[in-house]
Amino acid sequence: MNGVPRDLGALFAFALGACAGSFVNVAAYRMPREISLATPRSFCPRCNRALPLRANIPIFAYLGLRGRCLMCGGAIPFRYFLTELALAVAAAYLYLLFPPAGAIARFVFCAALYTIALIDYDWRVIPNLITFAGIPIGLAAAAFAMPEVGLRSALIGVVTGAGVLFVTGEAYLLLRKQEGVGMGDVWLLGMIGAFLGWPGVLFTLFFGSIFGTIGGLAFALTGGAPAPPEETVPQAIAEVTGARRGAPPAADADQPSLMRTEVPFGPFLALAAAIYALFQPQLVYWYLLR
Repeated sequence: MNGVPRDLGALFAFALGACAGSFVNVAAYRMPREISLATPRSFCPRCNRALPLRANIPIFAYLGLRGRCLMCGGAIPFRYFLTELALAVAAAYLYLLFPPAGAIARFVFCAALYTIALIDYDWRVIPNLITFAGIPIGLAAAAFAMPEVGLRSALIGVVTGAGVLFVTGEAYLLLRKQEGVGMGDVWLLGMIGAFLGWPGVLFTLFFGSIFGTIGGLAFALTGGAPAPPEETVPQAIAEVTGARRGAPPAADADQPSLMRTEVPFGPFLALAAAIYALFQPQLVYWYLLR
């Protein structure tokens, strides 16, 4: 930003990123439950009481309250603090290293990825509401805000990303008679291609698979990924998300197996895509030097 001291601009970006992280926490909690993002005001999910302003200040509220609800004293999940801090740091980093338009586009992308990762981890669904909107937004960003990506690469990325994962999922369904890749993952990779182009898709597929393998082993050794909340995913949400079409047969429930461990793939794809979005120049430079 012209006329704004570099350090002051980074601090402002940090604050905005923290606020965005707070909104991501709200969206990840409310969207699967079909609660409006605008009303009611922020509340404690344990006691359902509205939170005062001082308990809503990103990052500092968690530290000041020592991870406890001001109203009932219940524990606040650490990931709320981590989300706010991670997106705050990402915003400041992007401000310092990218042109304004590109920094904003990449930050919006990272915030969307973070929301998707949280929802998929909790509910095993990926909201098409985010990915369907993300694809045209990503194409526009690639064309006008991220010349290093470009519209042509973005279009190829959408087709390649969604197509490869769709074919992989259909092949797995044909061979094993159960779904290994949800349509939500397919559209997520399409959105990733729109923002990052086909090189970003290849990077995401490769490293997302590695992260997913490591995560799957960790889940298998520790008893599996946490079960979705006892609340039922509303039917309206289930119909417009990438909910997987088939679960492992009930007969397999008492037969532990690494191959039968259900792993949400979205968070690992999101992690790999975010790494590429944040460090694309360094990664491309490193690759070309090799």
